[in-house]
Amino acid sequence: MKKIGIVLSGGGALATAHLGLLKNLEEIGERPNVISGNSAGACVGTLYAHGYSVEEILSIMKKEDWLSVPFEKLKKKGILSVDDMFGSFQNYLPKRFEKGNLHIGAVDIGTGEMVSYNEGDLLTILKASASLSTFFKPVHYQGKNLVDSALLDNFHVEPLLDTCDFIYGSYAIPMTSYNNSEGEIVQQLINRLFAINGYQRAQSKFKYCDVMIDHQYLKNYKVLDKHKIDDIFEMSYEYCKQQLLKPKKTPYV
Repeated sequence: MKKIGIVLSGGGALATAHLGLLKNLEEIGERPNVISGNSAGACVGTLYAHGYSVEEILSIMKKEDWLSVPFEKLKKKGILSVDDMFGSFQNYLPKRFEKGNLHIGAVDIGTGEMVSYNEGDLLTILKASASLSTFFKPVHYQGKNLVDSALLDNFHVEPLLDTCDFIYGSYAIPMTSYNNSEGEIVQQLINRLFAINGYQRAQSKFKYCDVMIDHQYLKNYKVLDKHKIDDIFEMSYEYCKQQLLKPKKTPYV
């Protein structure tokens, strides 16, 4: 069977754009069977790999608090536990996953190294992948202290390079213009630095994808725009439909 891989970046609410691509791929008979994701992209990819439909994933994303930071709780605590936002993963997913076609990325904050998991404690690994280091305590797992891999690699294509016949890429965070306003807060500056670092690193790896969807049209949306995910999905569905009409490039060697 042809192995079709897909790479799903992080991006909070913007990662809803991956669903527009997945829906289009289903409609043309190109359903991915190998997935690599991190952060919100790992959440989307993990649900998809466990049999949830695009529509079901969209419904879950609207229902749960995975895409909205509880700022009042953050003010009180200073830093959050992953269970403050992601405890409900257990309502949808099994405790563990076996070695197969799902790869979830995280960063070991102790060594600064990227770590990719293909089996193990699914709930803990997924929480680690989504634990943005400016909001959450690191997640301890197998002797490592793990955080959201957007810190180092927001486009983890490497697990697919030697295993897939064809690779689709989906990068959800657009590079918006910078406005130096007096109301700028530290968190906004940190987020901006994350976006710049993430995009520069990711862009250097777009060449490994046979079809690359870079969702730059989402410039008017933000990673915490959970209330707009229906709009993001509809825009991505139409955009991806047009992009997939273009000729595919020859697979990389």
